[in-house]
Amino acid sequence: MDNSKAITVENFNVLFNGDRTKHLHVLENISFDVKNSSFVSIIGPSGCGKSTLFRLISGLPTKDSCEIGGKIRIYGRKPETASKNRDLGLILQKPTLLEWRTVAENIELPLEIMGYQKEKRGKIVTKLLNSMDLTPYSHYRPSELSGGMQQKVSIGRALAYNPKLLLMDEPFAALDEVNRRRMNNEIINIWKEMNKTILFVTHNIQEAVYLSQKVIVLSKKPSTVYKTVEIDLKYPRNEVEGCSKYFKYIKEIREYLNEASN
Repeated sequence: MDNSKAITVENFNVLFNGDRTKHLHVLENISFDVKNSSFVSIIGPSGCGKSTLFRLISGLPTKDSCEIGGKIRIYGRKPETASKNRDLGLILQKPTLLEWRTVAENIELPLEIMGYQKEKRGKIVTKLLNSMDLTPYSHYRPSELSGGMQQKVSIGRALAYNPKLLLMDEPFAALDEVNRRRMNNEIINIWKEMNKTILFVTHNIQEAVYLSQKVIVLSKKPSTVYKTVEIDLKYPRNEVEGCSKYFKYIKEIREYLNEASN
């Protein structure tokens, strides 16, 4: 097993064979790696199968029955095994917080499910609330928070059991530009300070360049890896956001995405 790789995808194929999607070839011979402690984004045309790929990497079931070829490994394990071992944390488009629980109780939930003792749960939650500047909101209910704050709580919940890998599926798509940028900076800080590996799915080119060390561009269906772009920009990214190299990457990926859509 290569310990330098968090995710390995090799010659991965998906063919849906349900009544509504009979013989729909969604993913074709997709191969890529995500190194430990790296930040990688996936981008592609609408409907290309990004969410299907995300679900299968996450160990989640797909909405329709499908035939699968090739392999996906998370730290050398099958995704379902890695998920059971709590190697990965999921942050989805909608926070899916429980309204009858406070912010602190929502973050605490996975620890309860895993059987952590109350005292240990309290210490972990307190530390996360402090590190994510959520302490003043610890007794709030989800409906009392903005969309950005709800997503922040969702990230805190995913971090509660300290997974090595965070998988994020367009988590900031519903936010306005100001809050989206604020959350982009938050997730960069979490990635660097907590030494996580992040795979981030987005349809926003600028967001992909702003966040990532590497951007994987997928083609239209049947989707394959069209291009991989290494982003050679220093962090913090807000200091290089206006430089010509930053805009060059945005232009380059936009051109690749246009080509991949045809």
